[in-house]
Amino acid sequence: MKVDDYSCSKCVAEISEFIKYGKTCKGKQRYQCKRCKATSVLHFKYNAYKRNINHKIILFTKEGLGIRSIARVLKISTTTLLKRIIEIADKIKIPALKFHQSYELDEMRIFIRKKTNPVWIVYAINKTTKQIAGFYIGNRNNKTLNAVVKTLVNSKAEKIYTDKLRNYKYLVPKEIHFTKKYATNGIERKNLNLRTHLKRLNRKTICFSRSSVILSSVLKIYFWNCNSF
Repeated sequence: MKVDDYSCSKCVAEISEFIKYGKTCKGKQRYQCKRCKATSVLHFKYNAYKRNINHKIILFTKEGLGIRSIARVLKISTTTLLKRIIEIADKIKIPALKFHQSYELDEMRIFIRKKTNPVWIVYAINKTTKQIAGFYIGNRNNKTLNAVVKTLVNSKAEKIYTDKLRNYKYLVPKEIHFTKKYATNGIERKNLNLRTHLKRLNRKTICFSRSSVILSSVLKIYFWNCNSF
């Protein structure tokens, strides 16, 4: 009988070190690890239960596949996939910001639920490392912008570079606020990368997010996941 590639989740024993250990209430064969005595079910008819499924979801999400596309490729339901994406995103730890860094801050227009409902992703990147410092999804107003600005100010940012959007004058302290020409080239290129890599963010497309929760989860996976699942 063919067995999926598997190792014990507790002691990383190989499949050859498993023995049969009774059945579940639904009649599925259980196996026990000879080393640590942990029990597992190795054979699943539904692909969503397979051990490496989360890794594939992360991979396909970062490659820009839509929800229905991933569900078709992995042969799982869209409902299960949406739940998994949220679960994966909830486990991602947002990297702590270093003190005294310089950042670029910008906003990008997208749509949620329908094309007549535009919202904005406001986010910042470290000017040196290009790593994402934080993001927030909402309307293009002071509340949305300030959610990211506060994060940067609390990290004692040395410089914050933005475009000439008027709101920034009232939110970013004058002594660290800069609007120099070409100063936001890094984050503008990041905008292009985002729209290229994530289909739901493309400018001319019929694909867009139906839920702000899913959009936020997808962005967390794209920005901060290191394929640890």
